[in-house]
Amino acid sequence: MSNRQPQELLASTDIDTIHAGTMKILSETGIAFPSEPALQVFKNNGYRVEDQVVFFDEGDLMALLGKAPSAFRIHARNPEHDVHVGDGSPVLAPGYGAPFLADRDEGVRKPTLENYRTLVRLAHALPNQDLSGHLLVQPDDVAADVAHLHMLHAHLLYSDKPFVGSTEGKRGARQTLELTALAFEQDVERLAEKPAFIGLINTLSPLRFSEEMIAALLTYAAARQPVIVAAATMAGSTGPITLPAMLVQQNAEILAGIALAQLVAPGTPVVYGSTSTNMDMRTGAMAIGSPELSLVVAATAQLARRYGLPSRSGGALSDAHTADARAGSESAFSLLTAFNSGIDLILHSAGILSSFLVFSREKFVLDDDLCGMARRYRHGLDVNDETLGLESIANTAHQGNYLKDPMTIARCRTEFWSPDTFMRDSVQNWIAGGMQDAMTLAALRADQLLSAYVQPPTDPAVEQRINAYIEKELQQ
Repeated sequence: MSNRQPQELLASTDIDTIHAGTMKILSETGIAFPSEPALQVFKNNGYRVEDQVVFFDEGDLMALLGKAPSAFRIHARNPEHDVHVGDGSPVLAPGYGAPFLADRDEGVRKPTLENYRTLVRLAHALPNQDLSGHLLVQPDDVAADVAHLHMLHAHLLYSDKPFVGSTEGKRGARQTLELTALAFEQDVERLAEKPAFIGLINTLSPLRFSEEMIAALLTYAAARQPVIVAAATMAGSTGPITLPAMLVQQNAEILAGIALAQLVAPGTPVVYGSTSTNMDMRTGAMAIGSPELSLVVAATAQLARRYGLPSRSGGALSDAHTADARAGSESAFSLLTAFNSGIDLILHSAGILSSFLVFSREKFVLDDDLCGMARRYRHGLDVNDETLGLESIANTAHQGNYLKDPMTIARCRTEFWSPDTFMRDSVQNWIAGGMQDAMTLAALRADQLLSAYVQPPTDPAVEQRINAYIEKELQQ
């Protein structure tokens, strides 16, 4: 857990103003839920529903938000990889949803299922990725309507970290639940006691949800599985052009989705999420490397704390099309903002380029080192009698150095963060070694990690049941 307090972008009065505007939108404009099961949940609980639009009362809404936990645990097949969401230290997960894959060997291309499996192996091996993710890229060589099954299979067998569940409607959510129950050798009903994944429910701005996402939300909430309810609004396009107005719209969408989860099953773990940003007014593109995204991230963290909820944002994000200096600058800016703002779960912590369109294998490795650097910075300084080192200073006094000091000897291997890819060396040694750039070093580290990769053990009987389930579902 970090000993540093999150930075506050907005004054408390600003947060109150955004909250008040949100309540006005929710009570007077409402949120569209094009799903009869969802509308029935609202009607059964006394909510005003007109056509497919649901209206919210502030008192009822705040009571529902109060039922959601401020922190929760996601369990892994390997208990050493369990994660705590909301305990003050961000949980990190890889990029999500890119239709293209890039690496130095083959360039930018449509990814295959085997490429996907390789990325899951890398996610398992990289030290700063806490979740193995889901939809890291979109495999192009399997049918779209069953791709999520192959992805789930990869996460369950090639990593023993927690993962992100499928939100391919009710079917994808059901299959995630049933496969996870098989992997953990327990009934689906028991997963409520030990959640092993988290689902990502995206809003459909402005002020609505898609039927597919609602179906997944209802399924996961009924099983009391954690969900992220997140907006990815573009100011000036799917949201109003000013960031305060966009925050009001985003807030209304997210709170409405969280309310539905709590109506289905009070106490369901939820995360308040956002990757909202601005539209580039010259190109129409989503600007994820912009300072506006970082402003929204900081505000999102504060709003989540206002409601006592864990928060989620993007991390090492960039609009650059290759892992160059621009990508590094934009990614460092956005990732550090997420850390400093106190975000609890950082999706897209590594690997993303080109406004979510490209996942880069080399950037995956480079960003993981960046995550380690940010974690060290977020931890801050432990100031106490031991770390002050007054005895060492007095003993060394006015001459000599601290190389042989007992404190140096005791701490030299653990005191400082050490990079895995950002190697530090003299320029002479760098020249003698072939003047390798960061991309080359990242490619080499990726190869080394994959060469050393050992698939986590799975009981053969469990693996057989998982494989049989996949085959059966593929034939449906």
